[in-house]
Amino acid sequence: MPDIIIFFLIFYILLISVIGYGILFQRLCFGGIGNSTDQNEIYIGFYGLFLITIISLISSLFVPHNFLHNIILHSIGVLLFIFLKIRNKKDYSKSIFLISLLVLSALLISKTHDDFSYYHLPFTKYLTEQKIIFGMGNLGHGYKLISSLFFLNSTFYLPFLEYFSFHFSLLFFLIFFNYILLSEIFSIKTHEVIRFLCIFALAFFNLSFNRIAEYGTDKAGQLLIVVLIIKILQHVCYDNNKFKLNSVLILLPLLAFCISLKTYFLSYILLGATIVLLDTRISKSIKTICYSRSFLITSISLTIYFFHHFISTGCFISPLSITCFGDNLEWASSSIEYKNLAIWLEQWAKAGAGPGFRVENPLDYVKNFNWISHWTEKYFVGKFLDQLVVLMSVFLVVFLFLKKFKLTTGSSNINKKIIFFYSIILVIFFIWFTKHPSLRYGGYSIVFLTMSIPIAILFQKAVNKKTFKKNFKYLVILIVVIFNFKNINRINKEFQRTDLYKFDDFPYYAIPEKKFIAEKTSSGLTFYRSPGHCWNTPTPCTGSLKSKIGVKKINGYYFLIKNPISE
Repeated sequence: MPDIIIFFLIFYILLISVIGYGILFQRLCFGGIGNSTDQNEIYIGFYGLFLITIISLISSLFVPHNFLHNIILHSIGVLLFIFLKIRNKKDYSKSIFLISLLVLSALLISKTHDDFSYYHLPFTKYLTEQKIIFGMGNLGHGYKLISSLFFLNSTFYLPFLEYFSFHFSLLFFLIFFNYILLSEIFSIKTHEVIRFLCIFALAFFNLSFNRIAEYGTDKAGQLLIVVLIIKILQHVCYDNNKFKLNSVLILLPLLAFCISLKTYFLSYILLGATIVLLDTRISKSIKTICYSRSFLITSISLTIYFFHHFISTGCFISPLSITCFGDNLEWASSSIEYKNLAIWLEQWAKAGAGPGFRVENPLDYVKNFNWISHWTEKYFVGKFLDQLVVLMSVFLVVFLFLKKFKLTTGSSNINKKIIFFYSIILVIFFIWFTKHPSLRYGGYSIVFLTMSIPIAILFQKAVNKKTFKKNFKYLVILIVVIFNFKNINRINKEFQRTDLYKFDDFPYYAIPEKKFIAEKTSSGLTFYRSPGHCWNTPTPCTGSLKSKIGVKKINGYYFLIKNPISE
């Protein structure tokens, strides 16, 4: 019993700290932008996650994120929450606490994500034990696939829980996601199209993303990008035909946050064209953007994030080979290696590889649309089609609960701004489909947006306003019941497992003890070899027992050198 009390206590302490940093970020950076709670205060949770991530990216250049670092960091966060004031702080805190209780069952997992043992845990653990090491990509592919989520999670390394709190951030994303959607749904200022999109998102993502163990580094960012696109659509197309650039500018740092979580969100920068081109004073809007605090924060945060790409891989955007300088760096792999890695990732996304199978001639397979038939057979019919059924069911159930079936197809409901905005969404969908057509790699969000926007426009008058609150309450209850039923059923099954992932150490997820070989180098760094996945082996760790790795120390920083001639 004491373990589960400590487990949830630290969860809520970290949640309070995140909110504290969010209040600080909102007040320092956007206190003068907008004049309503709807403009910026609903993003406080995500602002907090973003600010802690930026602090983590910077501090990791100089110190490891050990207990001392993290206790100081989150003690400050709690103090910020206590002493900083915002409008309706008490109501905000109550809402966040209530939402957290409704989804808390998802926090109890015995099995982690499939990639957790491969590189999520080793990379995050490395950040708690070492300051940055140049050339970590030489230890394995996992160190070449960098997400800012690892840096955020490393700050949750605290006494008692240690690395068993590394999945807390994922539930924070879901809590803040739900808060923003519910705020928009109940706001009297929300346009019906936006209200429908929020209802669709609330239902679909809580039903599809109910297993925290499946989030990895992909699903958290997809929750955030959906919120951002809905809000940009609202500001650009539905704010009483008065486009306010400042309303969109406060979202730029969160777009940078998305990109740092997974670089495939870079394509959403195309929506910047919407922001600029739909402003009647284009030259002035460009100047306003470039001189804004949002643009400065966005630029600095992405620069720091991509610098970490360079530190680990020698590429500014791994694995894009055109951004790699490994051919000229002793501690980085060649651009050819990253080109091959990019092909491998594309092959995997297009169902050309999986557990136990590989297609022949992967380079030819990923070209043009050679992969369509195989992708349809191996991926679409299974995983993709299931999610389409879930989304279509959400559309149906929402209308059954909020029914007043009156289609609106008049031209007055679809103006040029909406057409232009949706065209950008289709372009992003096309990029996703032709490069990495997997739901995991951004597919949930872009497929949802592509399908939901026209449905929301078509049925924007379908809500029976007289009974909306009552019927929507029943819909929320249904979502909460299904969400918790699925998680309670999962937890029960995990107690009954007989394999590695049985809940033997409740409430902590299972981590096997791995044997490893320690190799101390003449430069003073010890690195570790553990066959297969590293799990919680001391860091830096590699799963290879044969690769030759040299180490140099320059100005207090270690550099890992692959296949050295001599150490």
